[in-house]
Amino acid sequence: MKPGESEPPVVNSLLLADRVYRDRDTGKWVIAGVFSGLKTRALPGRLDQLNIFFQLTNAGRSFNLRLRIEHAESGDVMFEMGGPMHTSPADPLRVIEHLVRLQDVLFRREGKYWIQLLSGEEILTQAPLHVEVVPVETDRPEDQ
Repeated sequence: MKPGESEPPVVNSLLLADRVYRDRDTGKWVIAGVFSGLKTRALPGRLDQLNIFFQLTNAGRSFNLRLRIEHAESGDVMFEMGGPMHTSPADPLRVIEHLVRLQDVLFRREGKYWIQLLSGEEILTQAPLHVEVVPVETDRPEDQ
């Protein structure tokens, strides 16, 4: 770390889920259908919705945060977004909770993908997503 730089944020969680929402009465997050694998009948495979939920703490006043989806074997980046985030200097240990909801996500290759959170060029954490092609069986023996 260079002089004047703050420590990178600490990631408490990074989850992929079917449904994520915030309860209006309690303010708690409800996370259902956590997964790390996706089966598709053919490539490209489409996922209607991908919910990515994460929590951070130990964030400095201002830091850059990026979310990236990268194919592990090829290194091809299929999605990336991010930018500066700002927090209150009064409470650096406050937990920041965030949901990213992606629509119509297209996977062009089979194999492992990394869902990554980065601060600058440093990977803070990553979660694997395994995409597997499972073809439809066309010739099924009849029950006798």
